[in-house]
Order: sequence, then C-alpha cells, then structure tokens
Amino acid sequence: MVTMAREYGRAPCPAERLADGDNIPGDYVSQILVKLRRGGLVVSRRGSTGGYVLSRRPDEITLGQVVRALDGDIFEDVCEKYDGGRKDCRHQEHCSISPVWRRLGDLVTGYLESVTLASILAQKSGSCGSVPAWIDKISSGK
Repeated sequence: MVTMAREYGRAPCPAERLADGDNIPGDYVSQILVKLRRGGLVVSRRGSTGGYVLSRRPDEITLGQVVRALDGDIFEDVCEKYDGGRKDCRHQEHCSISPVWRRLGDLVTGYLESVTLASILAQKSGSCGSVPAWIDKISSGK
C-alpha cells in the first residue's frame, strides 16, 4: 500500500513489481491485492500497462481500513475468541480483565484509524529506528 501511495497519480503498479520491490512472494502479493480490491482500497487496471492503483488519495486511506480489508476486525474480542461468541465465561459477572482488553482494542483501533498512508509517506527517509512524530503524538495522548 505504501508503494502504491508513493506512486499515486502515476501508472498502475503491476503485482510483480510490488512483490519484487518488497521481496514478497508473488502469489502472496496477489492474495493480498484481491482482499484489498474487495475491501475497496485498490482498483485493478487491465492491459499491457495494467496493475493496481489506490482507489482514493493516500490521505483518505488509514491503516485501520487496510487491516480490516486484510483480516476483518482490527482487534479481536478475547472473550468471544475463546467461547465461540456466546459470552459464556464463568468469570462474566466479576471479570476484571475484559474491560482492559476492550480498552486496549479501542486504543489500537483508534491509533490505526489515525494513521494514513500519506502520514507514513511524510516520514523522512532513512528514519528507520526513530520514533515518527505521529507515534509520539498518540503515545503522549495529545
């Protein structure tokens, strides 16, 4: 998605170039692109100059949207994961950890919804290992 964001407004990116550029197996990239297309985040263009493009501007696509397109929910409800969605936990009445998981899920979801592809591109190159400003902002609660 970052490669397509960087190429936004230019020619479509063929799946092979996306795979080679990020050193990811082509079959896996194809599976990802199908999910992203079904999620409405990319559009495929056919023909000799075909490939994939973002369906919207990079500042309109969040990491939360990407995660949901690929995996469904951003943060699984731990209680539902282990009881088949029945909320049939023996600790249900006096559970002290469920609210913690719920709040953590809200924080993770909110964070991923606040990060756009454009904000990722705005980070200076070569900053690997440094904390981007948008992470500082989220972690400080400002």
